[in-house]
Amino acid sequence: MTTTPTTPTMGMPFVQAAHLLAAHLANHALPQLESLTVMTRTGQSQIRAQLHSDTVPRVAADLLAWADTLSTATVTVGAWRTPVGDRVHLSITSTLTNPAGAVELDVYGGVAHDPVLFADLAPGEHRDVSLGHLRTWAATASDTTGGGGAA
Repeated sequence: MTTTPTTPTMGMPFVQAAHLLAAHLANHALPQLESLTVMTRTGQSQIRAQLHSDTVPRVAADLLAWADTLSTATVTVGAWRTPVGDRVHLSITSTLTNPAGAVELDVYGGVAHDPVLFADLAPGEHRDVSLGHLRTWAATASDTTGGGGAA
């Protein structure tokens, strides 16, 4: 079951958004990141974090590690197949909050398209998936095809 964030994101200065993320990282042992972007615009702040891992089981496990540090009531899990169709981005979206406001958090990892796991995910399509799917994919022993059902 997926849920949508219930805390609206409010713009905060870049430095406050970066400090909020730094505090979260300092308080939790989280998987290594490949890239990190902190954006602030009028009325909205967003953090995008790309995972270093690149197999379905590893990305799923890393996303679960992040989800475990967040309120599950505000975690949304998604799968997006790139328009070319050769990659799938698995992601979680949530919010980080403090008294100054909230920042939208998007953590994702890209994996090779697996025709067994993602058989019904068309190129360019985005679909919500459950934390249960992530758990199933993370528990698979194979780093090539994994197991479990399609997204």
